Amino acid sequence: MQTAPPETAVVFFERRRSHKKISFSDRRVLQRRQAAGQAQSPERRRLASQGRLYERESVGLSMTFRANSMECMGTIRNFSKQGLGVTFAVNPPDIEKSRVAVALWNGDFAIQLPGTIAQVTPISSKQGGALVGVRLGTAENVLDAPALATVYDFLRAAKSGDPVQAAITQGAVIRALQDLPSAGQNAGKTVIKRGRKFTPDPGWILEMDRYLEPYRQAIFQSALVQETSTGALSLGQVRGWNIQFYPFIESFPQFIALNLAKAPDPQSRSFMIDNVRVEKRHAEQWIYMSQGFGVDRAELFSAPILPEVEALTHWLWSINGRGHLVEGVAATNYAIEGATQGIATIMVKGFEQYHGKEGVNLDRKAYWWMEAHASYDDLHPREALEVIKHHATTRDLQHKARHAAQRSLEYLFRALEACYSAYAA
Repeated sequence: MQTAPPETAVVFFERRRSHKKISFSDRRVLQRRQAAGQAQSPERRRLASQGRLYERESVGLSMTFRANSMECMGTIRNFSKQGLGVTFAVNPPDIEKSRVAVALWNGDFAIQLPGTIAQVTPISSKQGGALVGVRLGTAENVLDAPALATVYDFLRAAKSGDPVQAAITQGAVIRALQDLPSAGQNAGKTVIKRGRKFTPDPGWILEMDRYLEPYRQAIFQSALVQETSTGALSLGQVRGWNIQFYPFIESFPQFIALNLAKAPDPQSRSFMIDNVRVEKRHAEQWIYMSQGFGVDRAELFSAPILPEVEALTHWLWSINGRGHLVEGVAATNYAIEGATQGIATIMVKGFEQYHGKEGVNLDRKAYWWMEAHASYDDLHPREALEVIKHHATTRDLQHKARHAAQRSLEYLFRALEACYSAYAA
């Protein structure tokens, strides 16, 4: 006589009159995914009755949508860990699957993040309007927990009635928004960025930032940066700066590592270690970008380097190897990484102008380096300032930090100018 199975077991009664347990994890699908190297995480497995992976939280925040010369108003209705739900009173242009930039800001601080239009659903065929789903992050870069936490802080502040503004701009990366707060507005205030708190900037830091601004603008307005952003720079010149700057990009994590032994406190060491971890991927991303522009891998590794570009590299080897901790951090993490974010934001706008030209195939990997620096490197200069403020305790060290940052920007400008001239037709 056959005994009944325990009440807690999930069973299936087969023809041979025996009981067999059923696994609801769909083992066949799981086996296929594992065979294809696409193992599904437990977080993403859910019942068919569950409409969404993450619960959404309602919010009513007016926002501006910008696409080329068109601008329309919308409302962020809800948000979750995965993205935003936005409604438009008018039908937006054909934007589904396009990349966008999401900006949130108030009187003290701004955050800018990449995103993708996941879906566009018409509200009414007669009255118009649409529901738009915006997924935060890109296929290559999923937003980390601190970045998402900062988004939540902004949207929950808006929900509670605090003045928060929002804009979504169509494009591959964040574009400059004139409404964003300018540098220097954080004086005397504790800044929260991606879930991390930063101490108020003292007067000498604000003075240093104002002093260095003309040097940054000289870089941003240089011919190489501006002409790349419009597609006017010749393909030979584009390939030239790809070739010339690769050894510098490849060495950058080593510059940072030289300061690790000098850092006496855990916070500074943690910053160095985390920064090296992030930077070590950038050399590979630079190779992808160069190959997208048609640069042969062997040429990238063996081409002779211009003296001005070598001077930039040798300067950073010297200041990080022999200088004080605050000099190395100011020259490398504050000056170079800070300027790199602006350069990437400007230059990547013109990449689409080169796609399809002779030997150029700019796929997603070709955008990785520029998008990563345009979207995420704003945190590193801010963290670098915390190290500088903590250790630059004398007027002499403060002066050295400013001088080191200035010299890095000057060398970077000269390197860009040299690449522009050396590869001009």
